[in-house]
Amino acid sequence: MKKFLLSVSLVTALLSGCASAPSPWARIPLQERQAWSGIGVNAYEAKQLRQNGFTPMDTSEWIKLGISSPASIMSWYRAGFSAKQASKWLAKGLSLQEAIELTE
Repeated sequence: MKKFLLSVSLVTALLSGCASAPSPWARIPLQERQAWSGIGVNAYEAKQLRQNGFTPMDTSEWIKLGISSPASIMSWYRAGFSAKQASKWLAKGLSLQEAIELTE
């Protein structure tokens, strides 16, 4: 009986903990959520991009050109490349570092 009560308590605690977890889209306005989702960006990626100053509009060109990783988008952008420029370098199989060296 003690094992049963312990099991019930554990299951209840786990279920109530899961139910109270915040949505991954918390603190992002509905219209912006829809814009991020519309370009194929999930909540976690959207939060990363937002924290680094990107909007769905900024990000959409990168995604259209095949660059969807937030880390890649931010790295290429910070290095001074546009989405179009970055996609051309990547299509040639070159890394960001190689692109930087070749443009210097």
